[in-house]
Amino acid sequence: MTLDPHSGVPLHRQLAAALRARIAAGEWVPGTLLPAQARIGYDYGVGKATAQKAIDTLRAEGLIDVERGVGIRVRGPAPEVDELIGEPDQLVTARMPTPEERARFGMAEGVPVLVVRQPDGLMDVYPADEYGVRIPRG
Repeated sequence: MTLDPHSGVPLHRQLAAALRARIAAGEWVPGTLLPAQARIGYDYGVGKATAQKAIDTLRAEGLIDVERGVGIRVRGPAPEVDELIGEPDQLVTARMPTPEERARFGMAEGVPVLVVRQPDGLMDVYPADEYGVRIPRG
């Protein structure tokens, strides 16, 4: 895919879309190491900052992991999830974890947490790639 600098869409978004499409098409399966950032930039004719923004975008989306000294790896499918059963007056929200939560749960970057607020105000936090919320029928 050729990037179009005149399209009005920022190059880093075009590059992220191109890389995302290659992952979705199965060209790069889970566990595959992608080319180095410099190679991606060269292949698509963009600079280092543009390639880095595209990689950061895919990382934030949870599609890839970036590990210093290893490289850029396509993230595998999410594991089976445990169910949380919603109860009356609970509020479930999603947000990105704090660094402490990421360390506590051993979470990869780009994975959100589910926050379950109980009617009494107490909150429980769960990694969203390991838990789902089932809402019982009323």
